[in-house]
Amino acid sequence: MPDVHAPSFSIQAVISILFATCATTLLVVLLGFAAMRQVDADSAAREHQSADVEIQEEYARLSQEQRGSTLWGQTVLQVRGGNIGWMDRNIGFWLQTQYGHDAVHIVRPDGTLQYSASAQALTLKPGQRLPAELEGPVGRLRHQMHEMSAGLKNSSAAISGLGITEAVRLGGRPALVGVAPIVAWVESVPQRPGSEFIHVSVQYLDSTLAERISRAGNLRGAFFTDRPPTRWSESGYPLRNAEGAVVAWFVWQADRPGLRMVQAMGPALALAGLLGAALLAWLLRRTWRDTEQLHRRATEARYLASNDLLAGLPNRMHFEQVLARALEEEGRGGPPVTLLLIDLDRFKEVNDTLGHAAGDELLRQVAARLRAQARASDMAARLGGDEFGLILLGLQDKDRLSALCSGLVQVLSQPYRLEAGEVHVGASIGGAIAGEVGSSMETVLHCADVALYRAKKEGRARFRLFTPEMDETRRRRRRIEQALWQALDQKDGLDLAFQPICSPEGRIVAVEALARWPSAPEGMVSPDMFIDIAEECGLIHALGAWILERACRVIADTGLARVAVNVSPLQVRRGDFADEVFGILEATGLPSSRLELELTEHFHLDPGAATRANLQALRAAGVTITLDDFATGQSLLQDVRDYEVDAIKIDRTFVRRLGEGDGTDDVVRAVLALGHARGLKVTAEGVETVRQREILLGMGCRLFQGYLFGMPVESGRLPELMRRAAEQAEVTG
Repeated sequence: MPDVHAPSFSIQAVISILFATCATTLLVVLLGFAAMRQVDADSAAREHQSADVEIQEEYARLSQEQRGSTLWGQTVLQVRGGNIGWMDRNIGFWLQTQYGHDAVHIVRPDGTLQYSASAQALTLKPGQRLPAELEGPVGRLRHQMHEMSAGLKNSSAAISGLGITEAVRLGGRPALVGVAPIVAWVESVPQRPGSEFIHVSVQYLDSTLAERISRAGNLRGAFFTDRPPTRWSESGYPLRNAEGAVVAWFVWQADRPGLRMVQAMGPALALAGLLGAALLAWLLRRTWRDTEQLHRRATEARYLASNDLLAGLPNRMHFEQVLARALEEEGRGGPPVTLLLIDLDRFKEVNDTLGHAAGDELLRQVAARLRAQARASDMAARLGGDEFGLILLGLQDKDRLSALCSGLVQVLSQPYRLEAGEVHVGASIGGAIAGEVGSSMETVLHCADVALYRAKKEGRARFRLFTPEMDETRRRRRRIEQALWQALDQKDGLDLAFQPICSPEGRIVAVEALARWPSAPEGMVSPDMFIDIAEECGLIHALGAWILERACRVIADTGLARVAVNVSPLQVRRGDFADEVFGILEATGLPSSRLELELTEHFHLDPGAATRANLQALRAAGVTITLDDFATGQSLLQDVRDYEVDAIKIDRTFVRRLGEGDGTDDVVRAVLALGHARGLKVTAEGVETVRQREILLGMGCRLFQGYLFGMPVESGRLPELMRRAAEQAEVTG
């Protein structure tokens, strides 16, 4: 449907894009300029530091070169003696030719010159005074020497480390001046304080020195000048005298890496700018022309954020938002809310056997069926995995609700035709009426989840509406689970009863061990219930091992031929189950031929490698394998074929209906024929009347179990049970 606000939106979009582009461009330019300035500033700081280091090195070098001539006893003696020739050769000529000093002076204690040598225009003669620019450094050194040698007879050691190096202007030219006392290291040439000669070296700040500093500091185009840098491409370092006044500037061509990078990238940036402008123009034009497409994409984005792409239904987040709003509306007088939670039965088997692609296809088909069944006011969603939800508005009549949910179960349980083949899954539904359970979303979800749990526990493929009893049942199961953990941990409270399995004459050929929990905290808890809880919470392995060990230990001390113990398929799937059984037989001393394991039908057996290996190992050792509750819908011919069992037991539900003319007799007769054809022992369970025994005898059954032949008894009453059975057999025989 066209949007009447599309033109306005286009104008706003164009203006927004223009503004954002201009702002972004300006920001990029400013950030780039700032980055360039920062890079250049960092480079300038490094160069300034390098210049400072190298100039300080020149100060130190001048002082160090002086010391080679001034700290020498021979120099003291020759200077005192006024040996001009010696001073020419060893001081003046040496420092000028070897180190490039421009002028060398030796000053007497009275301030006049003892010696002077200069390669420049300024030429001084012995007896003259130093220029005023040099008098300052010499005077300051004399003052330091006086303070250091006061009260001493020999000043050599005290003043040998003194010296002044600074920048001055000499004859209008900048220069470095080094001033140092002439002293001897040895005591054999003593000097009286105030009688010392002073050595003065002058190094003009010329191009040679600038080149040396620039080469050492990696600075380009360096030179000395009287003025600070005037060009943006130059950097400078001031050389100051003792009073802090600038004597000269050391100037060099500044390295501007940021600017250099910008200049190098200039053509590319200009081209990028042109391309950006062209792209912007194209984008604005497309934005103006394709407003409807923009709106469609925005709608799609909102859809993706709140919907499950695989199923094509709203996702959990959207579902919970709608549920919360619906509950708020109901609180304000809106339509009543009912929540359904739907879970697929046996979905994992499809994923495991046919692959995830088949599982995804199945979920899509389930979603399509659910969508087709939902009313216009309802909302269906995929909550995750194989769980779906349905919000019903205005429907709280329980009869209508039950009819709707029963129809949903039937529709969702129909076969699904996938690319990988036809599959059959069921659906369990739990429902909660918000007006009966509470107004908060968390409460309604919890109650629907409890109802779903009940539906799955009662056999799946059905609908259950929440009742308070369900929540209490779930809590009770939790309390039983905790008590069962404690009972197994303390090995206290659990017990076994034994029910006989008899021949037609009543002779006991075996007994079946039945678990009992007389001290359960909730009162007497049926074995079906606490074994079911054990299977659900993972306790079945510990419980099964206890039952097996207890039964074997009791029967080992009796004359009974065999004991039958129920084991869960969950136990049989464990890779070490057979080893566990053999360990118990060895510990109790019961031969394996006297043990019969009955596979219960609470969970459908899987023909996995571990199950097959365990059953094969047990049968090979002589343990009898029996398939319990045969023909009840779980234990079928396929299991007889897959597991090569030794015996089967006809479920009590068939025995109870014998002789009623509803076809049960034919089923039982077929089971007996099947068992005998495959060489299996067949036991009829739940035989309570003589008539049932006679019908079974007529069909060829030879093993019986039920109240007619004996009630379950405690282990201590087994001898009495055996005695009575033997007497009954003699009478019958």
